[in-house]
Amino acid sequence: MMKGKRNYLLGLFIIVSHLLLAQSDELETILDRGKVEFERGNYEEALTWFKQAYKLDRGSNKVCYELALTHLSLGNDEDVAVYSGKIIKRGGEFQEDAFLLNGSAWENLGRAERALKIYKEGLEHFPSSYLLHYNLALALFNEKEYDEAQEYAINAIELYPAHSSSHLLLAYIMYDKGERIQTMLPLYYFLLIEQNSNRSVGAYDLLHALWDQGVRKKGQREIQLLNAGYEHSEFGEAELAVSLIKSAELANDSNKVNSLYNTRLIRFAENNSAFFKILSESSEGKYSFWWEFYVGFFEKIERSHFTESFSYFISSCKYNDDVLLWLSDNHQDFQKFTKWMEAQ
Repeated sequence: MMKGKRNYLLGLFIIVSHLLLAQSDELETILDRGKVEFERGNYEEALTWFKQAYKLDRGSNKVCYELALTHLSLGNDEDVAVYSGKIIKRGGEFQEDAFLLNGSAWENLGRAERALKIYKEGLEHFPSSYLLHYNLALALFNEKEYDEAQEYAINAIELYPAHSSSHLLLAYIMYDKGERIQTMLPLYYFLLIEQNSNRSVGAYDLLHALWDQGVRKKGQREIQLLNAGYEHSEFGEAELAVSLIKSAELANDSNKVNSLYNTRLIRFAENNSAFFKILSESSEGKYSFWWEFYVGFFEKIERSHFTESFSYFISSCKYNDDVLLWLSDNHQDFQKFTKWMEAQ
């Protein structure tokens, strides 16, 4: 009798196992079809597949994640909050992504305080997530909480220096705080990482606008230094130097370089070299993030004689033809610069 019962239970176990495997295969097939439609940009079709998957397994974090991501693409923020919230409560796989999706959803719904709370809760679980630091910084920036936004943007950069958006965000934070030099430094770094995108031209134009602040040419000979409207803080010497460098350029404007190359780019490279030297000379005994991360990096560029290559490289977003012309005559120097960058 016991033997028969064991055989019955064994048979039942085998049947259930086969059913579970079949259901698992079906779930993966449905998810794969949904992902294909999502990649094609067919979000409504993708959503149909993911809803079928959810009927098969409501407790799957993977399914809830795909649903939340697809609803985000469709602008269904309340649904994003629902499905990402399920993952947050359960924990496990996709939880870090769920905090990001959930916070974004609440921001889009105009619930800034709720979003900030979600991002901070996420950082308690994932303190090394540069994206959570970045999203929190962005949310704080939108709420004009600049000091706290600055802190989290710097955290994101320290965790992942190659994240261009963090540098651009830090630049905008410091611009709104009225810090010219601390706006320029992350702009330079952003353009090094992302020198050819829709955002690059705006960042490049802002950088040049900052160079022009506080200097005015009056007539042919008179150059006036004006109050640029920026606080000097620890970068007081560099702040004054930028205006003096630019005023010297304007004073010599009548003696333009006779060259095949764009004179504006020649001046830009020369000004950058002078600026990086001033920063290097001012850095002794200073150990904050700004001096160690940004100033230290640009000091190495200048010391390695790559400032010209760097300046042309970041100018390609706006003056690509001029940069290509310069590159054709300076190919070896630029190759040395790119190899040096790869080694950093």
